Amino acid sequence: MSKRAGLVLRILLLLVLVYMVFLFIRVRGQITSASAELEQLNDQVNQQLQTNTELSNAIENRDDPLYLKDIARERLGLVSKDDWVFYVTD
Repeated sequence: MSKRAGLVLRILLLLVLVYMVFLFIRVRGQITSASAELEQLNDQVNQQLQTNTELSNAIENRDDPLYLKDIARERLGLVSKDDWVFYVTD
């Protein structure tokens, strides 16, 4: 009977070991997935911080004539009377 009990105990330990390996692999996959998601969220946070900084600068400089002139030139394509305009044709 003790041989049989030893065999049953070994089989049980083997099953527990296989189950633990399965759980380890599963948890490792979840960690990898969570790490990828964390990296993506960090990228989003950094991008939002950059956008917030740009917006804060725009608010702070909204009355600065040079800032307004830059906006008019870059976004609206306007030029002042002292600017040289070159047209490139192909």
